[in-house]
Amino acid sequence: MKSDFEQAISNNEITAYLKGEGDYFSPEEGNMGYHNEIINFMGMLGYLEKQEHPYQELVKYFRLYLSSLKEDALDAWSLFNNIGCYYDLRKDNSYFLTQDEDLISELTAEEKKKIGVLCRYVRDNFDKVPGSAQMYPIEKQMKLEMEDACPYNLLTF
Repeated sequence: MKSDFEQAISNNEITAYLKGEGDYFSPEEGNMGYHNEIINFMGMLGYLEKQEHPYQELVKYFRLYLSSLKEDALDAWSLFNNIGCYYDLRKDNSYFLTQDEDLISELTAEEKKKIGVLCRYVRDNFDKVPGSAQMYPIEKQMKLEMEDACPYNLLTF
């Protein structure tokens, strides 16, 4: 039986998988109606961990995902959360992730610029994210992510 991520690869649906679209939607624990990125991110890492070059595959799939994102609230929110998933799992050396490798450092200047644009967009348009009224304010979430795990200020790219 194929994993969800393996199915996403077979169907050329990596972006849908990381965004939690369609069959790849994983509801938040409290069933607040929004996608829980960590479930899918861990599913991807679980699959990649069994591959010959898991980190290189992660970079490849993340680049593919990043290239598909548009300047809108859902895409920007998805990106912010997926970056948070990566750094949260990396800080514990989960799966094959180590402190010696850094996903964002692998990206081009243009790709980093896109991250900055989308993170600023979600900061400025957080009220357009479904369920945002029940979440911590975006400023608090960004502060927690940047202080806790991510070594970058995503807003400055």
